[in-house]
Amino acid sequence: MSYDDWVNGALDLLAREGVTAIRIPRLCEELGVTKGSFYWHFDDLEQLMAAMADRWGEMQSEAVRALAALDSIPVESRIEQMAAMLVDPQHWMVEASVREWSRTDDTVAAAVRALDQRIFRTVQTAMLDLGFEPGQARLRAGAMVYLGIGLIHGRDNLPTPTPEEVQAVIDLLARP
Repeated sequence: MSYDDWVNGALDLLAREGVTAIRIPRLCEELGVTKGSFYWHFDDLEQLMAAMADRWGEMQSEAVRALAALDSIPVESRIEQMAAMLVDPQHWMVEASVREWSRTDDTVAAAVRALDQRIFRTVQTAMLDLGFEPGQARLRAGAMVYLGIGLIHGRDNLPTPTPEEVQAVIDLLARP
């Protein structure tokens, strides 16, 4: 069992059951190993949680790079790619759990806030590129970002929209 196996296993458990499930006995049971294996790689649970936050940060850095790459493609394609990101169920699972975790961890909260701001700026730029005035671009970008956050948090309680339905809402927001 490697360090990466522990971190990945903990992130998988976080995505499925939330931050309260991240306990040493629960992880050992989940991964089919002993506590000795845990302590071979980590001094305590706090060190594992820091490693999880670092790994999530790395994953978000990849997402930010993907967002930055969108700036170089035509605005219509940019909007389509953003819609595709919104409907990825794997993204929803991890994102919802990390957002829940951010309520109790200032470092994770700062990372979530920074990512939200980056996403907002990217969407706002797309709206400006579509020809909207700054006020309208800001309003529509905010609505689109809130749509994404709503999809993340409402997925268990509300009907999950199809990719076509998500695209229809985005088209509505992107149309003058």
